Amino acid sequence: MAKKFRGAELVREIDQALDRGLARFLILTQGKLSKSSPVDTGRLASSWFIGAGIPDRSVPDEMDGKNTPSITKYDGRITMDRDWFISSNLDYSERVAFDPKYGKGGRVGGAAWFTTIANNLGKDADKSFDFFLRKVK
Repeated sequence: MAKKFRGAELVREIDQALDRGLARFLILTQGKLSKSSPVDTGRLASSWFIGAGIPDRSVPDEMDGKNTPSITKYDGRITMDRDWFISSNLDYSERVAFDPKYGKGGRVGGAAWFTTIANNLGKDADKSFDFFLRKVK
């Protein structure tokens, strides 16, 4: 006896797997950026925000170096129906990310902390999506 084709159900499962894979990818990448950022006061490590449709222009409060860096979790639903951004809006973020002189305090990856994360985005996305798509039967 032939199996009944579950087209609509299968499409729904794939859509859910893609949404979950994207959420996992964004959240893990935000965490990597925070964990790897050089720490002076902790402000850069706390400055990575996920934005839906447009970059989140938030800036973390000033820190005195005694505070523990924290990640601001995205509080909405992450779905494949829009563009997503992870951004830091501190005036020195780009300099610290790309200039080894300023990035040398990177906690993971040393001076090349940002480049290492950027170069691995493809592999990280594959792993995140694969994790959920393998469950679709």
